[in-house]
Amino acid sequence: MNRLAGIGLAAIGVLIILAGVLKVAPGATGSGVWAIFAGIVIIGLSFIKGPDPEDTPRESTASTLTGVIFSPGETFRNLRRHPRWMVAVIIMTIVSTIFTSLFFYRLTPERITNFTLDKTLESSFVAGNEEAKKQIESQRPDAIAVAKNPVTRAAGSVGLFSQYTVAIAILAAVFFLFVLVMGGKLNYIQAFAATAYAWFPVSIIRSVLSTIVLFIKDPNQIHPLLGQQGGLISDNLSFLVTPSQSPALYTLLGGLSLISFYWLWLNATGLKETGERVTSGSAWISTITVWIIGILLGVAMAFMFPSFMS
Repeated sequence: MNRLAGIGLAAIGVLIILAGVLKVAPGATGSGVWAIFAGIVIIGLSFIKGPDPEDTPRESTASTLTGVIFSPGETFRNLRRHPRWMVAVIIMTIVSTIFTSLFFYRLTPERITNFTLDKTLESSFVAGNEEAKKQIESQRPDAIAVAKNPVTRAAGSVGLFSQYTVAIAILAAVFFLFVLVMGGKLNYIQAFAATAYAWFPVSIIRSVLSTIVLFIKDPNQIHPLLGQQGGLISDNLSFLVTPSQSPALYTLLGGLSLISFYWLWLNATGLKETGERVTSGSAWISTITVWIIGILLGVAMAFMFPSFMS
């Protein structure tokens, strides 16, 4: 089934690229490329042999989706023998797409697109290049039209699912190698399932809370870029600094959030319970290491593109 899903996703990616080239879905070519790449990843996963079920009964998908929130240890132990991930990623994609659509509705595509282009013009990479400025300005009407195009938005959802899949594949590979180096036993499919289901509750909680805040807060007080990236939730210390004055510190403090700590615990639990002979220490070390690297990358991006934080 996964192999067929991967082939289907890659085929959809080709269609999206064609739609982008034919201007049916302008700007959707990138989503098509992501879909093809993710399709190849899923096809590759279908050739990896999973663990022996050992007569362990398989929990229903609904029980797994709720159990990872209310009884994660038991759920991850079941995923050890029956690893799966696709439904969780599909739901994450749907919920995230709904939030993004509502975000564009509240702030309008014009404001979000104009803000992005204006900040691009202010960046150090463009500031001294008049030719680049003219080119960016000439693209403004087309960029707004792309942001309003429903077909392009639909293609973007496919691209988002594909990005989730590829990101989980990369993270799972990192966790898989960490566990093996530290003497544990973990099948890559088990690592993939643990990574996906550890991300699932965090993604849902973040999207739901952001949607609630989106309709409580004045749209004029919402940052057009940071608001889409979890900036609507005040579960960290980033409120102590102004993003325009201290973009790197703002990003660092934003990474020290309650939701991030919840993910740390959930992912470490998933690696320990989904794998075999995986100690709590190795699970926590690998999870914290990836978390720190993610924060450092975010801080580096804030240093490189501080204009987008204002």
